[in-house]
Amino acid sequence: MLRTEKELSEPFVRQLSLFLENRVGTLREILRQLTSEDLLVHGLSVVDSADHAIVRLIVDRVETAHKVLTDHRVPTAVNPILAVEVPNERAGIRMICRSLIQAEINIHYAYPMLTRPHGFGVMIVHVDENSTAHALLKSDGFNCLDEGDLGLAGF
Repeated sequence: MLRTEKELSEPFVRQLSLFLENRVGTLREILRQLTSEDLLVHGLSVVDSADHAIVRLIVDRVETAHKVLTDHRVPTAVNPILAVEVPNERAGIRMICRSLIQAEINIHYAYPMLTRPHGFGVMIVHVDENSTAHALLKSDGFNCLDEGDLGLAGF
């Protein structure tokens, strides 16, 4: 298994959040910069407004991506989030939501991961309390990925 640049003690992945001007070609240029450093983009979410966009990325090497982005003066934040494998059944996403709702944990946003490190779909989830949500999901039988799992996808 490929190793990440930094091992986390908890089973989270780190998300890069970028604040970009909303103009043609900006996202393409960001992705060009990342792929020129041989970074694999596992997840992508874009929320736009008239003038700006928030781009959220999951990549295989967070420190390298963060350095590339800051070197290009792209405002970037790094945050731990949950990456939950979705069971291969019709109600898989609903089952994840049910687990979190029963514990009154709010989902602020979610988006799918583009890769499948273990052959399952993966949902990226931002919640109020990562540690509590992770423990709850684990006790309900869900698998949460960590950054070590991200080296498995795409190869």
